[in-house]
Amino acid sequence: MRTRVGAAGVAAALALGTAAFAQEPAPPVGNFGGGRVLLPPKDPHGAGSAIIGMRALSGGKLQIEATVRGNCGGGTFPARGRLKADGSFRVQGTNRRAPERGLRVKTTYEIKGKLTAAGVHNGVARATNEIRIRGHETLRCKSGRVAFKARRPSGEIGTPGAAPRARYYGLTSQRRNGPRRGFVMRVSRSGRRLTRALYGVTEKCDRRKIPDIVDTPRRSLAIDSMGRVQDNVKSTSRDAATVTRSDERFSGTLGSTGAKGTLSITERTRNRKTGKLLETCRTGKISWTAAR
Repeated sequence: MRTRVGAAGVAAALALGTAAFAQEPAPPVGNFGGGRVLLPPKDPHGAGSAIIGMRALSGGKLQIEATVRGNCGGGTFPARGRLKADGSFRVQGTNRRAPERGLRVKTTYEIKGKLTAAGVHNGVARATNEIRIRGHETLRCKSGRVAFKARRPSGEIGTPGAAPRARYYGLTSQRRNGPRRGFVMRVSRSGRRLTRALYGVTEKCDRRKIPDIVDTPRRSLAIDSMGRVQDNVKSTSRDAATVTRSDERFSGTLGSTGAKGTLSITERTRNRKTGKLLETCRTGKISWTAAR
């Protein structure tokens, strides 16, 4: 049966449309983070890994701090974009930087997905990195298609203990270019081992900063019955003139809905002949939180 829509019907339809439009949710606001970490025996720093921190501001503005790796390294960059009314985004661009003396990095990138109040469920990132080292040929590598996820961690972990094959996505307390830096980790099939974790950090030295560090604790760390995991690696590297001793620490508690913990890196470089302290570089204690 047909229904004729008169003036009253048109007015009612317009009123319904206006109400529906007024009730459409605004894009989410806040900090989100995650990425993708590769399963052993693949190199966690190789092509296909990603660390992504996102900061959504009022008005649909979106800030991103990302690392999208290729086999030749590189791939850390800031990005800016906008969220559409439904939370979808697509950010493209080219970033050039000089993270260290004699090193030039050019990254062409694309990051896209849909941001909801919980985070990004099916994001995709791509990057092409060109790395020029003074006195050497330019290295060029692609990340390929990198599927990533991001969450808005609350700091709550739920019931202590990791679920089998759990994945956690979150953020560290360290900021760069506005957003907090991303954090991602994965648990073994049994739920008793932390297979891998991946995060980006900035070290502050006595006279400089080293911003593009991608770090990971040792793989296959034991998780106890209360969901606790811990790692401490001390190492020494030497060259003709110096000795550098590093102290890397990672700890956390994993639960049914989330995880939280701390991490840090300290490096002290001394003159190999005299023992004089030349430089100290450290991140300080960084906290991290993640959600499933």
